[in-house]
Amino acid sequence: MRLFRPTPAACCRGLACALLMLSALALPLAAAAADAARLSGHWTLDEDHSDDAEDAFEGKLRKRRFGSSLPSGGSGPGGRRTVADKSQDEYWRTVAEKEERRSASNLHRLGTVYPLITAAELDISPARGGLEIVYDKLLPRFVRPNPDGRVFSASGDELVADTIGYTLAYWEDGDLMLETDPPDGGKYIERLRLSDDGQRIAYRVEVRGRVLEEPVEMEREFVRAGEARAHAGQAR
Repeated sequence: MRLFRPTPAACCRGLACALLMLSALALPLAAAAADAARLSGHWTLDEDHSDDAEDAFEGKLRKRRFGSSLPSGGSGPGGRRTVADKSQDEYWRTVAEKEERRSASNLHRLGTVYPLITAAELDISPARGGLEIVYDKLLPRFVRPNPDGRVFSASGDELVADTIGYTLAYWEDGDLMLETDPPDGGKYIERLRLSDDGQRIAYRVEVRGRVLEEPVEMEREFVRAGEARAHAGQAR
């Protein structure tokens, strides 16, 4: 039996192919690490270049109906409705209408997206092979972006569950993408795009939910802390 012995040239070709495969795998990881490092820092909201949450959701929240919970009306002797009975009914109808109007502007009904659309500060830092985003120094959120884009790996590490929901994180052309299925239904799709000079984050979020008449998009802009102080000094 003759044993196959690869020629030196064949060995070199095989080694070259292996190195190319390794480099192809390493490039997305290196790019993702660089993107994460550039995104890290303390960021403050630029209100002049950001949508206001109340304005963005004005008229988009479904009214919560309170009619079924109203006290049942009484009646006088013989089942006749008295003036007092009618006055009580009118009072409770007025209360219900007021509560319905209030519910249509209560952004807390949006659920776990509320801190994401109202935060005035972001702190972003590398953590446990991913990123930690802290909103207004109060709410931490960990995500692990997939460097290969919107795909699920065998380990499923890019899908993180927390109180905000199940979040799929990935990089897309240098942008951090977050797709969240919240506990109360709906979906949040977020994009964080860093400016070329690395001093600003353009944040865009699309919110879908059962409490909304239609999907709502918001755009916000955050400035790196040092840049924000310089901008404030120039304004004075």
